[in-house]
Amino acid sequence: MFDDEAPHYVVEVIYGTSQKTDDLRSGEFLIARADHEAYRLAGLSYPTKFNFKSRVELPFSPEWFKVPPTAPFGQVPKLGILHPALMPRVRAAWEAVSLGKKA
Repeated sequence: MFDDEAPHYVVEVIYGTSQKTDDLRSGEFLIARADHEAYRLAGLSYPTKFNFKSRVELPFSPEWFKVPPTAPFGQVPKLGILHPALMPRVRAAWEAVSLGKKA
């Protein structure tokens, strides 16, 4: 039940890892240093692959989402931006997972 006076928001988060980034599988996409500006804008410290097959919903609360120490985007818990140039690979990974569910 949703209470307008005390709304509870959730965020769907996908798993990301800096391990085995040279081994991409269906449903995964990579943000690498070779992506230059897109990598910088993502706010990542290491090349990272993300996996749409591993998703979880988390409450949008300070327990899970805090403002980072450097606060690059002001007082919001945001570390980076997904550059539009990455959208084709993100879409391909998403569709690989979405189409797999329909089969």
